[in-house]
Amino acid sequence: MKILILGMGHVGRALGSSLRAQGHQVIGSTTTPEKIDELKQFADDVAVLKGHEADKVAIAATGRDAIIVTVAPNVKNTRTLDERHRHYHQTLVETCQNAAANCERLIFLSSFSVYGDGGEGSDAITEQTPTGNHEEPSSRYYQEAEQAILSRSGGCVLRFPDMYGAPGDLSFPQRVKLAHSYFDGKAIFGADALLYAIHFEDVVAAVTHVVTAGLKGIYNVCDNERIPATNKTVFDAICEAEGLSPLEFTGHIKAPTRKISAARIYSTGYRVKHGDPNAHYIANIETDA
Repeated sequence: MKILILGMGHVGRALGSSLRAQGHQVIGSTTTPEKIDELKQFADDVAVLKGHEADKVAIAATGRDAIIVTVAPNVKNTRTLDERHRHYHQTLVETCQNAAANCERLIFLSSFSVYGDGGEGSDAITEQTPTGNHEEPSSRYYQEAEQAILSRSGGCVLRFPDMYGAPGDLSFPQRVKLAHSYFDGKAIFGADALLYAIHFEDVVAAVTHVVTAGLKGIYNVCDNERIPATNKTVFDAICEAEGLSPLEFTGHIKAPTRKISAARIYSTGYRVKHGDPNAHYIANIETDA
């Protein structure tokens, strides 16, 4: 297949390498012309564009059998609510709309944020669980982006939790320190939400699996055999270990407070391989107790 990857960050790069190893032809995209030579080790060709630039996306998509959208908002561009609205809409919705205008086979890396807090009830959250928190920018615009992808018969949406583990990626302690230095000790998510996280290698494996298996529709992707601790439990433990004051949770981004089921994608043969990156912090708490 000839595949266009919109977004050649860590996931896009690793995905390009994985797909090329399977014999696919890959064209990647970057917003920075100076990165073209570097990125050509991960893709057969590289286009310079931004996802909201419809004409450029159309040119890059010409002759492609599939488009994979890996772009994600940059947290440093979302300090205010207005910034969040503008940045999330442009990065997510406009990119997916442009992808959908140019190809039938689409894969989009979405977010668990579409579920909001998961609503009422105690049953595990599945792909059939209604989305929520329709006004908060992250949830709202991921949902709108998903709708653009699913408007095509070949659309596939993969809903992921927070990603970690990419080369140069911030560790969870580093993220806590960033929250203290850049956001005045505030975290925009809820204290009681479960801290689901997925290693970027498992993300790449999931997308590669979707391409190989020809999956369509919506899939939750996470560890289906473990329920993580809450944000407050994990981040309080990290703050204590790092000698930092506890974070203040504003709850602007709602996230599920009960199990999220990945049974659907597990039934197709996919499994995550990496465990909980914060397990040792929780273990220390239990040991101290």
